[in-house]
Amino acid sequence: MGKAFFTLLLVFNSLLAWTQQFSVSVGVYTGMTSTYTSDKGINKDPRYQGRYEAKFAPVGVNVGLDYEGFGLIFGPGIINVGQNFYVTNTLGGQEGLRKIDLQYLNVPIALKVHLINLSFFKVSGVASIAPAILLQGTEEISHNDSKLQFPLEVYPILPPDYTVEYDGVLVPEVNEYSLAQKKDFKSLQLFAAAGFRADWDVSNHWRVAFDFRVNYGIFNPRTDEYSEKLKSNVLLYELAGERRDMFAQVSIGISRYIEFEKSEKERKKHLKGTTRKYTPKKYPGAKPRKSSPKG
Repeated sequence: MGKAFFTLLLVFNSLLAWTQQFSVSVGVYTGMTSTYTSDKGINKDPRYQGRYEAKFAPVGVNVGLDYEGFGLIFGPGIINVGQNFYVTNTLGGQEGLRKIDLQYLNVPIALKVHLINLSFFKVSGVASIAPAILLQGTEEISHNDSKLQFPLEVYPILPPDYTVEYDGVLVPEVNEYSLAQKKDFKSLQLFAAAGFRADWDVSNHWRVAFDFRVNYGIFNPRTDEYSEKLKSNVLLYELAGERRDMFAQVSIGISRYIEFEKSEKERKKHLKGTTRKYTPKKYPGAKPRKSSPKG
């Protein structure tokens, strides 16, 4: 991580050497996320149906560098991810909810390439990589008294008050039954993202930005120990399977920015030849007379 940081600094210095003008911005942003959880265990379980909703991404800090054709963004912030699923009965009706809630401190470092580059307005393509630190993590299920279609491998561990019938299992009401806690999720995740960003300079010092990115979680969010437990044990509401979190994030931010332009002296260093005025050592033709004419 340290080596990558110093490499980034080296790139900045080289950019400043030839870039005539750049701007630095610092601000805050907020937004929403819409999460999709790809879980092979949930996908093959007849008790669950996907539900799509937005989650609040409360606050983040944005630091940006903008050059003539591209820019760099450092934007740490809080994000909430994890898809929720309906609990469905044997007829497909909704009886409850399985909730996956993960909150991260997300630290994206992004490169943006300006596609539209006006003096006051820019539209850019964005690509980023973001280490994320887990702050909170829970997974729980709640449902009504109903009849559910349990997988056959779960039948041997059904509690006494779960009644097997020919077309399903009669189950009692369950309220916030815990499936996983923070210790069951990895403390570090890595998100790769791509999207678009628009920056609008509303005045000489203030900039408004709209950002849309689709993020993909590189790692299985659950710990290896929890995944092994799923593979070696049959759990009441959980089937083993690989999981990945993906989310789309829409954010809006406001920043204070300052523009820097290279001095006249520095710009001249990059011009071909010299900027000094040429003064010949000798006058062409006859030398100028230094004394008064005789006679």
